[in-house]
Amino acid sequence: MNNEEQLQRFDGPSVPWRGITIATWVAVLLSLVAIAISSRTIGRPVWWIGPPSNEAPWFYMLLPIALVTLPLEGALWRSRTMVPTSVVCSLGLIATAVPDISNSPGVAVAICVVGIAALLQSIALVLVNRQYR
Repeated sequence: MNNEEQLQRFDGPSVPWRGITIATWVAVLLSLVAIAISSRTIGRPVWWIGPPSNEAPWFYMLLPIALVTLPLEGALWRSRTMVPTSVVCSLGLIATAVPDISNSPGVAVAICVVGIAALLQSIALVLVNRQYR
């Protein structure tokens, strides 16, 4: 079997790596919910929720939701784009912490830590993906 045939037969990462990806992004979702609830409780909500007196528009919340659901969907449907989607979404999640740096640096650090954890798993996916090509 030559290289082209191997690339055509490649369906993405194996089932265990898909499971790890699903577990990672479910944990990211739960972490973001915990960060959003706790930040609002302490009076320093994330920018995409806003304070109770001046709530952010509802469509701002679509960004973090999309950043979590896209890699989950790619893993659930065994998509060939699971790896690049996971990398891009974890970088996007880190970028969502930037607006919170000035108002609530602790919340920004928490979101960055969650994004970095997702990025590390995504880097592992890239390495595994390259090994089996």
